[in-house]
Amino acid sequence: MIDYFYNYIKNIIFFLIFMSFIQVILPTNKYRSYINLIFGMILVFIMIEPLNILFDNVKNIEAITIFNEDDFKNNNIDINKYKNIQNEMVKSAFKDNIKKQIETILKDNYFIKDIEVSLYENKYDEINIQEIQLTLTSNNKNIYVKPFKEDNDLKLKEQKEIDNIKNTISQYYNLNIENISIMLT
Repeated sequence: MIDYFYNYIKNIIFFLIFMSFIQVILPTNKYRSYINLIFGMILVFIMIEPLNILFDNVKNIEAITIFNEDDFKNNNIDINKYKNIQNEMVKSAFKDNIKKQIETILKDNYFIKDIEVSLYENKYDEINIQEIQLTLTSNNKNIYVKPFKEDNDLKLKEQKEIDNIKNTISQYYNLNIENISIMLT
């Protein structure tokens, strides 16, 4: 590999020296620009030679393709297998996007400890959200010491926060509020 790289650089240097020598010998006339154009094209071809070799090698690698050529010839493709793989990949990407969106929605006020998203497919093979479960911690910088007796006002305030979060997520994903569970820690 090092020898190839060494020869590649050597070819470019020799061509540049040859090109400079020819330009010095040529008189300044109207054909000089055409000769420079031809030399430039040759230099481009020399410089992209490694890419050509790389793409020739890639053509020979069968591991890149998902389907084997023999599968197409013999019609041995298990469509359900690849459909299930594709479906799982789509579900995984969908869950990741939902998690990132919820993190973005709540990032100012809450730290998200855990997110669980349950999905289902409807009769049209569309993926929908079945349930979202969140475990959150408030980003509130105030230190609060819980009294020995729990205060009803504190419980109401916490429940209002949970309801606000549920409403926001419910509206954003057009999801029923009962399908969203939130736990503040």
